[in-house]
Amino acid sequence: MENRSSPDTGVPVVFRVGLDRYETTAGPQQIIHEALDRALPAEIRTNHRLVFRAPNGDELFADAFVGDVVRAYGQAEVLVEATTIAPPANGQPRPFTNFGFDHLAIAVADRAGARDFFRDGLGMRVVRDDSHQTVLTTGHTSLFLFDARPGIPLSDPDPSKWHHLGFVVDDLESALWHLQRHGEGIASDFTLLEREERWSLYLHYQNGPVRLMIQLSEIKPEARGFADPRRFADHLFDYGRGPYGAAAKYSAR
Repeated sequence: MENRSSPDTGVPVVFRVGLDRYETTAGPQQIIHEALDRALPAEIRTNHRLVFRAPNGDELFADAFVGDVVRAYGQAEVLVEATTIAPPANGQPRPFTNFGFDHLAIAVADRAGARDFFRDGLGMRVVRDDSHQTVLTTGHTSLFLFDARPGIPLSDPDPSKWHHLGFVVDDLESALWHLQRHGEGIASDFTLLEREERWSLYLHYQNGPVRLMIQLSEIKPEARGFADPRRFADHLFDYGRGPYGAAAKYSAR
């Protein structure tokens, strides 16, 4: 894998929101998410659901590479549909369910080395490996590897630090309003970003000196489910069956 810690810069990126135009620059190996975080004003990046289109109407997603957009359309011009997320009735968010970890993400100094260790040493399967990230999977959980470098939206990771924790929920808008009401120590722009298989919300949780980035995702209906859930479920421990561990066992007597 080539050194990917310093992406090229200088590609003009234009976002059009209605009649408004916003410009920035980004490297060809950076993604739209990195550019929009710099270009779009806070009022658009707050409590909105964002959908991206190419000028000809083709779908674009937040993790599309700027260079790929230029090669496909001759320029990096992105049409943005920004839909306001309506607050809950009577100020009471609907309940939502957190299904558990979808993925864990870490920032590393040597992404190629980390990929080889988790793939060759621990038997994980590589399902993505490009200039933005490496994704390995096993069972129902994936590991996302990012380069440790500044300038990543919502994050400025150091090597070997957590990049973010990813959870799947059943109702992302309910989770958004619930966090705004009950999320002490939370910082976020509360914008829902579309990807091919999911909608995502990113936030920071501050606990003393520790700052964690968290991603909540709602998987699109057509992308949900496993081909054979028994392949992993039959080999896992069900922590939800009751108190866990010797201490819990003997304290219950």
